[in-house]
Amino acid sequence: MSRLSNDVVRLRVVPDSACAALVRGWWRPRVVARAEQSVATMAPVSGDTGVTPDAVIDAALRGLAAVAPLRGAQLEVELADSLAHLDVVTGDFIASSDRQLGAIAAACVEELLGDAAKGHEIRWQLQRDGQHLLIGAVGRSQLQGLAEIAARHRLRLRSVQPDFCVQWNRHARLLRPGSGVFVVASGRDAVVSQVQRGNVCALSGGPWLDRRGAADTQAQRLMCGLGLERDATAGMLDLRVDRMLTGAGLRPEAQAAYVLVAPQVAHKTLTARWRVIDRELQTP
Repeated sequence: MSRLSNDVVRLRVVPDSACAALVRGWWRPRVVARAEQSVATMAPVSGDTGVTPDAVIDAALRGLAAVAPLRGAQLEVELADSLAHLDVVTGDFIASSDRQLGAIAAACVEELLGDAAKGHEIRWQLQRDGQHLLIGAVGRSQLQGLAEIAARHRLRLRSVQPDFCVQWNRHARLLRPGSGVFVVASGRDAVVSQVQRGNVCALSGGPWLDRRGAADTQAQRLMCGLGLERDATAGMLDLRVDRMLTGAGLRPEAQAAYVLVAPQVAHKTLTARWRVIDRELQTP
């Protein structure tokens, strides 16, 4: 039996790499250890053709355990949005039952993923306006792999959430009343959302940086939020946001706030309208 513990292991899983941090303390939580692992720095096990995502996660947790004991800690997993499926569907859902909403969410995921939808765990949340259903789906094989890794390291798997949901719960309060834009960026991609009075009304995923031939190693640096290359600019992000807003019949200049959660960025990277939250400086 694992000992009771107030320790929390926060594990960020992104394509080809994983970052783990051990957070300790109830009243004043603090990060006491960190470890990172990527495919680029791992050698395949003898006889294998490559390094699996689960092997990368396992290696990151072993690196963390080499610095501080993990047994009994709770494991909170944050999945890069590219490893999950997010969507928003619009309709009159106020009178819909939970069963009906679940069926709608399942139908939307099936439309998006086809037969592969059967292998996904689906969660949904009806927004306060009763007109927008936020849907998330994660592969069951991925969830099973995380559960097995947690058991192997004597951790208690508490939650698995897409990055966008994690950052929304932390920072949505920064959006002022009215219509605004909330963006979560990681590596090459970002999830852009249009928000109306606290309701997520639209989502769009895709590239956000104007890149100048960054190498794969640089892309892997971005995955764990270590900052952007000096010549990166985010003109593509502004273009995507403006298209989303105008498509919804909204004027970009009339938005109450633009909030971006991203790796460390230089001032020249973004236009002045953005309020940037450095994800690596967040309190535990």
